Amino acid sequence: MKKLILLILSIITFSCNTNDEVRNESEYSEFITGNLIETEINFMPEEIYNTNELQKPSLKLKLMSSEIFPCVNYSLSTTEFTKGSELIIRFDEIIEPGICLTAFGPAISYIDLPLNINEITFINGNTIDKYSLKINQDKISITLIENNFTSSLYDKTFRIPENSFAYVCGTNTNNTDIYSDFSEIIEQIPDFIEFEFEGDGRIPYPETTNGNWVNHPSKYYKYSNFEEFNNLANLLNDYSSQNIEENSGVTISIYSWNNIKFYSWIEN
Repeated sequence: MKKLILLILSIITFSCNTNDEVRNESEYSEFITGNLIETEINFMPEEIYNTNELQKPSLKLKLMSSEIFPCVNYSLSTTEFTKGSELIIRFDEIIEPGICLTAFGPAISYIDLPLNINEITFINGNTIDKYSLKINQDKISITLIENNFTSSLYDKTFRIPENSFAYVCGTNTNNTDIYSDFSEIIEQIPDFIEFEFEGDGRIPYPETTNGNWVNHPSKYYKYSNFEEFNNLANLLNDYSSQNIEENSGVTISIYSWNNIKFYSWIEN
């Protein structure tokens, strides 16, 4: 009797799964070509800049293969469709570069992520994955509906706040006071207000430096006067020339929301 019950349950489960697959394939049959890429996909929302010029960030969906390739510049070929507030992404192929940049890495592509999207559907061959999406001024939230070959790397990602910047400082072990010294200079300017990203989520600015002997936690500020922010370049130049010795292991970087960058090791 126990074997009979297990058999019946297996048949019911298989029937439900098959019905779901048929329904999904029927709903998206016009987008399915049968093309299949042999890798799982990781993805995340990311605000990026298209050039090195002053500009507002563009919201993209970053797609990355789980498979690592011998060249870092492999890419994913996709086709995108929009159906109401649903973004449909079909994976077509993995593109091998004509010139190999000799470092190992995943195949990567970026696609536009419109602000009015509240659902993302991925198609790979006949397999369909789905996620719900909520985008507002502060955060992007992703909720799993069904997945077979995709993984969302972050359930929540903070947006880059307008008129904000990050103070990112790393030091050696014998000059850690530089971190607090220059942050005090920043905080003496009334127009700069320190803030924190509250709650869970990936922070879009660097959270620390990378590669220094001491990688201090970054600090984040908002401003209302662009001229005050722009003057940080002169303040950093003066401070660096007077307090940071060459090859002392100190780096200070200022990253703004609109792609302006100031560095302690060059004349800004």
